[in-house]
Amino acid sequence: MRRHFMNFFILATLAIALGMGSGYGFAQSNVPDLSGLWDGAMNSSNLVQAMKAQGKEIPFTAVAAKRYKDIDMAQNPNGFCLPPGPSRALTGPSPFQIVQNAGTVAILFENHFIYRLIYTDGTKHPEDIQDYPAFMGHSIGHWEGDTLVVDTVGINDRTWLDSNGLEHSDKLHLTERFRKTGPDTIHYAVTYDDPVFFTKPWTFDLDFKRLKGTRLIEYVCEENEKDLVRLKATPRTQP
Repeated sequence: MRRHFMNFFILATLAIALGMGSGYGFAQSNVPDLSGLWDGAMNSSNLVQAMKAQGKEIPFTAVAAKRYKDIDMAQNPNGFCLPPGPSRALTGPSPFQIVQNAGTVAILFENHFIYRLIYTDGTKHPEDIQDYPAFMGHSIGHWEGDTLVVDTVGINDRTWLDSNGLEHSDKLHLTERFRKTGPDTIHYAVTYDDPVFFTKPWTFDLDFKRLKGTRLIEYVCEENEKDLVRLKATPRTQP
């Protein structure tokens, strides 16, 4: 119970600090305000199929194609209560809260009740980031007109890019674009660049829709995870 309270306290404190602290005040008036509760209007738990629906293919390397074909679904990182990573957290079917100020954009995820920080104050990637990779990586962003462009590196290889066994290496580099297309919609495009798993960078697009009349619900995987004891080697049932 104490751990769960501390998780909530940390997220609440982070949100308050981003909105009021550090001398930044609220979101800059000359850029779109992305703040709010969002979810994907066309979420995808299977990026291979979602790309095909957009008339595109994921350019697997030979190594990655074999890994994807032979994936053991029982090794799903979510089943072990590991953080989802920056890709799966946004493209998967879970809501998230964006909190924005002049120097930082934070994304608070219902999925595993974890957060992600995007520095927009000129912060650079740490020189030793590859020595200390993180589940959510290290993200810096800047505005190109009405679009927030985010660069993320230092992502460890223990996450999946989706819920269907799409893996990656620790060389993964994400470039994301958040463009507000209306008061209640954000167009999101993410480019995956990983020379170990993909022969060239590829991009997936989806739209986020503002959620109203609801809130993030606490999700503590360690408290009620029942799958782990039943997990057995399991092939994928769909491509």
